[in-house]
Amino acid sequence: MAKQKRRNFTPEFKAEVILETLTGENSQAELSHRYNLSDNQLSK
Repeated sequence: MAKQKRRNFTPEFKAEVILETLTGENSQAELSHRYNLSDNQLSK
């Protein structure tokens, strides 16, 4: 069984997600679902 390859996120992607989180227009749950991230990844 092959291991799954780790995902790498670009700094631009990270900044985009952080800005959306800080605006408060969408909840953390909505953003984590939209970007396919866990809640823990988003909060860190």
